[in-house]
Amino acid sequence: MFNDILEICLKNTEILLFLALGAGYYIGKFKFKGFSLGATASVLLVALVLGQIPGVQVPGLLKTVSFALFTFCIGYSVGPQFFGALKKQGLSYIWIALVVAVAALITALALGKFFGFSPGTTAGLLAGALTTSAAIGTAEGAINHLPGLTAATKTALETDVAIAYGITYIFGTVGGILMFTLLPGIMGINLKTEAKKLEESYSGGGDDLDKSPDLFSWSKQLSLRAYRAENEKIFDKTVSFIEGLFPQRTVIEAVQRDRQSLTLQTDLTVQSGDILIIGSPSRKCMLAAPELVGPEQDIAGLMDIVGEVMEVCVLNKEIAGKTIAELGNRNEAHGLFLRKITRQSNTVPILPKTVIERCDILQLIGRKEDVERAVQMIGFAERATDVTDMVVVGCGVVLGTLIGLLVVNIAGIPISLGVGGGVLVSGLIFGWVRTLHPTYGQIPSASRWILQNLGLNLFIACVGLGAGSQALAALKTTGLSVFIAGVILTIIPVLAGLLFAKLFMKLNPVFLLGSLTGSRNLTAALLTLEEQAESSMPVLGYAAPYAVANVVLTIWGSLIVNIMHRL
Repeated sequence: MFNDILEICLKNTEILLFLALGAGYYIGKFKFKGFSLGATASVLLVALVLGQIPGVQVPGLLKTVSFALFTFCIGYSVGPQFFGALKKQGLSYIWIALVVAVAALITALALGKFFGFSPGTTAGLLAGALTTSAAIGTAEGAINHLPGLTAATKTALETDVAIAYGITYIFGTVGGILMFTLLPGIMGINLKTEAKKLEESYSGGGDDLDKSPDLFSWSKQLSLRAYRAENEKIFDKTVSFIEGLFPQRTVIEAVQRDRQSLTLQTDLTVQSGDILIIGSPSRKCMLAAPELVGPEQDIAGLMDIVGEVMEVCVLNKEIAGKTIAELGNRNEAHGLFLRKITRQSNTVPILPKTVIERCDILQLIGRKEDVERAVQMIGFAERATDVTDMVVVGCGVVLGTLIGLLVVNIAGIPISLGVGGGVLVSGLIFGWVRTLHPTYGQIPSASRWILQNLGLNLFIACVGLGAGSQALAALKTTGLSVFIAGVILTIIPVLAGLLFAKLFMKLNPVFLLGSLTGSRNLTAALLTLEEQAESSMPVLGYAAPYAVANVVLTIWGSLIVNIMHRL
């Protein structure tokens, strides 16, 4: 019976692949004291176990296609931030990311030479210690292009990549989180205090009630209430004048006179007996309304105001680079409330001096007319859709594959990005181009998650199944030394980046720590910093280095293989 099951699995490899995926995702959900292996590491471990079955054959095309989809989506996602970081205001963060990346490369090569690691082990060491799974694919692509090696040797090197990655990934994550937990103490700062000071500077130094920016003051819900104009002080006064009487951001959403709705304009004057529909997220403003305007009325049945919640991608050059407070002075901001800002899928603090960057996603709420007007001003509406532009995905992968085939000789070393690196570059280009022409190339977030996560973990499952038969032997010969090397490689690049920033840059320590987590490609550490700081301010230093690190560290996989092969 057992032999029959094994035979079925060997003849239908997809059973083992999807078993590795399902079991890996399931195991990855378990947490111990807040830590979990995560899906990718769990899928690899399960695949390595299943790969012990003799005779498992994994289609090479499947591995190539799944990795290509993953790297294209990575490039497509970070492309706008990557090219945006090349501007003057992002150069400081780029330097930190590059210093961390170069320190990682040099350290990995030195450790590989010192311990006598193979090119595959050294590349896997970097991929795991710096939690950059994409480097596995570029390393394997480089291995397949190494001249003069037998198929068996190439298979052994690919196994080394997977084993080294599996050994070092766990400490790369746990050790990275622990390191960023200790760094504020090493730097001699109280992260919570520093974050609070930074918030005060970004909010103009007011009290907690004044930290909501003038443009978009949004808490959890927007209150709409109706009031009859009976205060003589507001008779014949304009709507904008009355809005300015309130202590915080308040908007008159509609005016009704003699049961008829008037066309709302900021210069519309209010008369005795008019019904004003007032919106504000501030309870303080609503309590002040009866004194400023008149008695509250039952809003039910008065009028139906159609509201809208919309996520808008910032593309307008006149918007990007401006603070929220600066945008608050624009007439187009009237009637709009900001619910959320996300950058690289991370929530950005909403404070008056927060700078809006290109490709930030603003979640706006207000009257439909106001929101639609804002979309035209700000950029492109990320409207809900189920349609993925597969033309862009297909053309992007084709172009990336062609780029990956190019070979450049540097100091006598043939360097090739391989399919993975080439498709990553293609994704960067296509992602950036979409910011110029947002009507094309839409890939909904749900589709992107499927392509990116399924692509990566299907590739990892293929790697694990292919390496499983040699995994135990490789683990016995290099396991301890790879782990020690992984610990060293997890620590040194971050310290190098910290030292460089301290010596040559003047960055706020909160932004500096955020930038180091991005440079390390470790979102989990960013979340740890946010918990310590009790603030989302570290996110403001994270996005640009994260985009750069995703590109450079991925390319390092190919470079390490080629250099170690020549050493």
